[in-house]
Amino acid sequence: MFVSIIFSILVERKALSLKTPKLHSISGLWQCVLINKVKINIMKKLSEYTKDKNLNQIMDEIVEKEMDKTFNEGIGFDPETKTVAYNSSHENYVDISIDNNPTIDGEIMPGVQVWSMFKRKKGETREDGNPLVYALKGEGWTFRSEEGRLAIEKQFNLISSKFVSMYQKRITVLIPSGNELNKHIADVVLSKSENGELIEGVVCKLTTEEVNDIVLDFNSKFREYYKASFNSAYYRLDRYLDQMDKELKGTFSRHLIKDPEMRDVLDFTLKVSEDIYAEFANKINGQNILIIDDTIGCGQSIKEACRIMMESYAPKSITVLTLSSGLN
Repeated sequence: MFVSIIFSILVERKALSLKTPKLHSISGLWQCVLINKVKINIMKKLSEYTKDKNLNQIMDEIVEKEMDKTFNEGIGFDPETKTVAYNSSHENYVDISIDNNPTIDGEIMPGVQVWSMFKRKKGETREDGNPLVYALKGEGWTFRSEEGRLAIEKQFNLISSKFVSMYQKRITVLIPSGNELNKHIADVVLSKSENGELIEGVVCKLTTEEVNDIVLDFNSKFREYYKASFNSAYYRLDRYLDQMDKELKGTFSRHLIKDPEMRDVLDFTLKVSEDIYAEFANKINGQNILIIDDTIGCGQSIKEACRIMMESYAPKSITVLTLSSGLN
């Protein structure tokens, strides 16, 4: 009977936790209120069965132990059906629990920290966590259920609130890639901030023509890297550029370069929007800039965005926020 009563109260405690942020992300006052609420409920029910003088001490120990526990909340993948599902029983692939997120994943370059909303983990699938991003973008993967998608979205909202409370700086958001997912991440983060601002178009992608001109330059990194095999490498690149002309209307995209070696060599895909440079300078110089990108692969594009910001403007600081971390 004792065990069943404790279990019933802990179920209630979990229900409470779904309505409120986790303990280390809320005020000390609310922690005390929540702990006392659980403790009082347990005491009321147990008083019917025992008059033990040490009951209060026993309850203190049980509550302290249970309140330290975290709830598993993660995402599962099925490569065969290409579906993504919310999973409350394990965190094998992507950890989306508010206890463990967001995370600071280190510096992507000197002075630039990377924060992640969700923590990717190594699992049985080789997809390394990207199916979540693909499903959110509608690129080949789907969510197994609408309920699962909403559960993931709920966790993202809670973790966004926690991030803003931990970041504690005026948020000026910059999006180097204006896809809908990046815009959604920015909108949610800004909705949690009292004085944030979104700036779009600060940096933009090069055109295929601009990349072609850079590659053909006599002193280009591309020419220097491939040396004697430059002609064959350029022929392969030209086919990729043709594909971009057809599919992206002449906008260069590193993601369409299927050769990983060539993709690493082409580390110059962004530029400053020169026509509105002065307007952006007034909003960026001296500010804490938060660059948002949905995921970081090798990190070349985000490094380039940071480099361009540092060379072209004078921000007080630059921080990168991504939806999912690198693999742990």
